[in-house]
Amino acid sequence: MFKKLSQISLLFLLGLQTLFAGSVNDGYVEYQNGNNQQAIEIFKKACENGSSSGCYNLGLMYYNGTQVEQEYFKAAEAFAKACDDGHDKACYNLAYMYQNGYGVRLDPVKAITLYEKTCASGVGGSCYNLSNIYETGEVVEKDSFKAVDYLVKACNLDHSKACFNLALRYQNEDGVEKNPLRAAQLYEKSCNLGNSKACYNLGIMYTTNDYFKKDNIKALELFTKACGMNLKEACKAYDDLRGLVY
Repeated sequence: MFKKLSQISLLFLLGLQTLFAGSVNDGYVEYQNGNNQQAIEIFKKACENGSSSGCYNLGLMYYNGTQVEQEYFKAAEAFAKACDDGHDKACYNLAYMYQNGYGVRLDPVKAITLYEKTCASGVGGSCYNLSNIYETGEVVEKDSFKAVDYLVKACNLDHSKACFNLALRYQNEDGVEKNPLRAAQLYEKSCNLGNSKACYNLGIMYTTNDYFKKDNIKALELFTKACGMNLKEACKAYDDLRGLVY
């Protein structure tokens, strides 16, 4: 049985950045050494001196609350400052906070505006989230065409879940013309990007002659890969198929 549509995964908070100003690197060293309060003070000073990466890192620390008090308001404030200075990942995180009302007043329209900006700048997670927004129709009018368009953009930016969801659409004729071979290509790309469900679904396709020539050896390879990513269904599929092949 094929794995279904990947659930919405909105949080896209990345690790602390170490590039840019030397003071930001100093903050990262303190963070790595477990000196979180010192790291915050360094990032705060860098942020005040105009370093967008300093503001971004400060926002991450306040958002995650790792060994420091979690303060969404301060996180949003820091992300907003970095975003105003053109930091795309900070804009993405701020969009997520507006979408969910974390530290700011709930504002889906503002979230969409920021997602659109960062999607255009090459943040795949933003394109993916826009696709989900237009697919659900909870915030804006449902628009399957836009949902697919943003999935394509996200997949082209190597967003594994976007490629997986797009593959499902091509396989099931959902908003696009049915094209199993295109679905297989997208599953393969998503699998190579680390999506276990994509590896599993592609493996299933190889166990029949419904899509292309049956290849149980290839299927076993894909099930092995997905099982290695802790997908239980893939481990079971491997055990079941291995008994038939060997």
